[in-house]
Amino acid sequence: MKLFLTSNFKYLAEKFLPKLIDLSKKHNCLFVPYADEEDDFYCEKTTKMLENFNFNVIHLKKGYDFGDKIDVIYVKGGNTTKLIHLLRKFNQYDKVKELAEDGALYIGQSAGSVLAGSDTEWTLRSEPYEFNLKSEYGKDALKGFGFVNKMIFVHCSKYRFPFTDEIENAKRGDFKVKNTLFYGDYLKDRKLYNKNEYIVLKDNEAYYEDGEIKKILHFDWSKFPVRDEYRLW
Repeated sequence: MKLFLTSNFKYLAEKFLPKLIDLSKKHNCLFVPYADEEDDFYCEKTTKMLENFNFNVIHLKKGYDFGDKIDVIYVKGGNTTKLIHLLRKFNQYDKVKELAEDGALYIGQSAGSVLAGSDTEWTLRSEPYEFNLKSEYGKDALKGFGFVNKMIFVHCSKYRFPFTDEIENAKRGDFKVKNTLFYGDYLKDRKLYNKNEYIVLKDNEAYYEDGEIKKILHFDWSKFPVRDEYRLW
């Protein structure tokens, strides 16, 4: 299994991707955009970014026949439940999973990283979604791909673990506090005190796995001229 899981892909990719894959060669990259709520704008930005890594970008859409040889899978961030819903609705969930299991490098950003883990149901606490996946697809509908037998928590910088920005939003009345269970509360609620049960990724960190190699990679924001932690494409 080859994994590169991030909260914030762009800067981490610029630093680490050349060490993880031969970018002098053209690679077919399957781009899975379904988690994004603003597809057109961010997908265009993301496509250009991926092309800068010498990827031949193939957009996953309804009806895609999976006839191309895929070397890289890039799963975008956004709403995790929406991502799973559309993958299942278009009968693509298992096929994308099989591509990664067959050797394609799986790159996740935010929701795409969460999906690589064992369980995504916790995201409903911070990412409400109107579609009830369990009623449509069964009790395991919100299970992740399971490439990592742990839950993946993303955007966990010191200012966002638990979601302190969401707390501020709630104070302003942007949404109801009762609909949100923050990361720390979720871990306490599920009694997940054993770090073997989850991986916590800050915005400047990535989880990298290639066979027996498994490690957290760090990007030092202070060495980059523009400290733009929320530029996610």
